[in-house]
Amino acid sequence: MITFRDINYGVDIPEIIELIKLGLSDKNTIDSFLWKHNENPFGISIGLLACDEEKIVGVRMFMFWEFRKGEKIVKAIRPVDTIIHPNYRGKGLFKKLTLEGLEICENEYDLVFNTPNKSSYPGYIKMGWVNFGERLNYKAAFVLPFSRKNIALERIPLKLIDVNDLKLEYNQFRTHLTNEYLHWRYKDAVYKAVSISCEGKMSIIIYRIEKIKGIKTLIINEIIGEFQNKTQAIRQLVSKEKVFLIYYLENKFSKLDFVLSMNKGDAVVVYREDHFNIMKGMSFSLGDLEGRL
Repeated sequence: MITFRDINYGVDIPEIIELIKLGLSDKNTIDSFLWKHNENPFGISIGLLACDEEKIVGVRMFMFWEFRKGEKIVKAIRPVDTIIHPNYRGKGLFKKLTLEGLEICENEYDLVFNTPNKSSYPGYIKMGWVNFGERLNYKAAFVLPFSRKNIALERIPLKLIDVNDLKLEYNQFRTHLTNEYLHWRYKDAVYKAVSISCEGKMSIIIYRIEKIKGIKTLIINEIIGEFQNKTQAIRQLVSKEKVFLIYYLENKFSKLDFVLSMNKGDAVVVYREDHFNIMKGMSFSLGDLEGRL
């Protein structure tokens, strides 16, 4: 008989990691799981387990998130890290874990959203989730180096970033970029940051460099701050890093002007229970939707 219970962070993590490795990724570790779910500054994730007697056969984690526009902060839940043991699939456990978990969380959020893969997307739609609808294009662009004297670009340790210096206006809903969030989200050493000074304003670009299909690529996770010369700043950044191919997420609020660019697919976001109708004005970054979340 299958029963359901809350996660016990002090006991269950090793068994959960072994289950996750069966179906999601063998890169998951106890440390990465605790970073994601126990150290998140938006709140400790709620976890629901399906058990066959003492054996954990299903996991569904409900991760806390925050979005902000102006002074309005909206609490969100994103169901992630769902895995059903191969011997227990086809029994409706995914749906039961999702619905029971959301019922447990019902007083904790104003919005539920997720980034499903091709396999899980039909299940979300059957349960009444709504497709985000706005085009979120992953793009790659070949960028020629460029130098402009009135743009000053300087590397900055991520742990020293202070968003209070940026005077963010939050003209549309986006992830609530507190110092605690940025220092947690980009804790991994693969991420780098540069500060950009232009016309008396300062902004931040957070990025990482890796090979995509064997080609060294600069991946832009966040562009933080309002400034007119984003394209020129990125040209200076690629020159500084000696990487001339970039990968980024483009939506209606964040367009970059590169002639040699191509679409590399769309990000898929689904949601439900949008109590404040915020998804119509949402601006996602690549960092919001990255696979490690």
